[in-house]
Amino acid sequence: MADVFISYKKEDRNHAELVAQALSHENFTVWWDDHLTPENEWDSKIERELADAGAVVVLWTPRSAQSDWVRREAHYAQERNKLVPVMVEDCTLPLAFTLRQTIGLVGWRGESENRSWRKLLTWVADITATKLGNSNLPQALAGAQPNRFRRIVGQLPSGDEIVDGAFVNSATPAGTVFRDAEGLPIMRILPAGFCVVGSPESDPDSNATERPQRRVEIFSPIAMGVFPILVGEFTEIMKRLPADVPSKPARPSFLQQLKGRGQRAQEKPVKWVPEAPMTMVSFDEAAEFAERLSGLTEQTYRLPSETEWEYACRAGSGTRYSCGQTIDETQAWFANKQGACQPGRYRPNAYGLYDMHGNVREWTQDLWHESHNTVPLDGSPLLDGHSSMRVVRGGGWCDQAPILRSAARMRATQFSQSDAIGFRLARLLM
Repeated sequence: MADVFISYKKEDRNHAELVAQALSHENFTVWWDDHLTPENEWDSKIERELADAGAVVVLWTPRSAQSDWVRREAHYAQERNKLVPVMVEDCTLPLAFTLRQTIGLVGWRGESENRSWRKLLTWVADITATKLGNSNLPQALAGAQPNRFRRIVGQLPSGDEIVDGAFVNSATPAGTVFRDAEGLPIMRILPAGFCVVGSPESDPDSNATERPQRRVEIFSPIAMGVFPILVGEFTEIMKRLPADVPSKPARPSFLQQLKGRGQRAQEKPVKWVPEAPMTMVSFDEAAEFAERLSGLTEQTYRLPSETEWEYACRAGSGTRYSCGQTIDETQAWFANKQGACQPGRYRPNAYGLYDMHGNVREWTQDLWHESHNTVPLDGSPLLDGHSSMRVVRGGGWCDQAPILRSAARMRATQFSQSDAIGFRLARLLM
């Protein structure tokens, strides 16, 4: 059973040999058909090795992209979450693989410290660490497994290492913390899983907009912001503060829910501190920030859906708050404070995310809907609803405890600017 199966077109043997030798030098076991002869039962041998390999490295060239055999091997690997696509010559990828991250090794001559080569090694190491029978099988959020090819770029106050986002992929274990560049948001990978969104009727603070409870499945791991977006991160990307911010912010225009226990943000001057959560930002500006960040990093950043947000907030819990049935001022920033605080003051939830309860309310993608009757069960956003109203989650510094519940829902017009509303982002893993 090899760690790596190399799929390639016969005419590209020189590329396959170079990659095989370099992988072997890094102590990966490699199988490629360099010694096969007709008497080796060619087809059945390849099929066995392809099935048994931990990772499948497909070498794309103009020739392999047209090969039915290479395409079949790539499809097989993709369906089993063990495909590592590598472009070794410029070519047009088969349509089925154009949306996947592809490592570029055009012109590579075997340099061991080449950044793209290290990305390939990181990806292979992540996949092979989860092979059946491997004692290092990552478990949910027991912490990211060591990967000697990843580059460490910082550390959270908790001691968790922050790694370079270039060395993160769809097989990177849950719990890994990364950022795509200095000054950009710090992200943490959450595991695939499910949660029950909404509140039971027995919760005295719930209302009809939080019902019925629905089981939502998050089918693939996703990265979520460790903190809400900070002022310094916003200005790094947008090169400005939010548009048309008044010297004294207007009161939010969204309707209060939850028996009127939420408080409106108070009028007071805004202090722009780089380490503070970005507020006074409309839904449209938050979405624009995500779009610009995506263009800069060539990754897919976006606002989370409402159900993704609740999944991230609950962090495996089924209680009113991720920390239990009650919450107090030793656990979150709320109850009529005098504005937002620097994130990270309180303990994170079980997924390692800070300030999911309190500090600032957070935009989600979803249009406002009056119940969970039509909520998508796959984690995608609900985009049929009140056309100018977006769902806001989490509660903020000016709210009371009921609005901080994991299931609590609020709404705001998408052009609203409030010193109680901020946002955090999700990022796809390809």
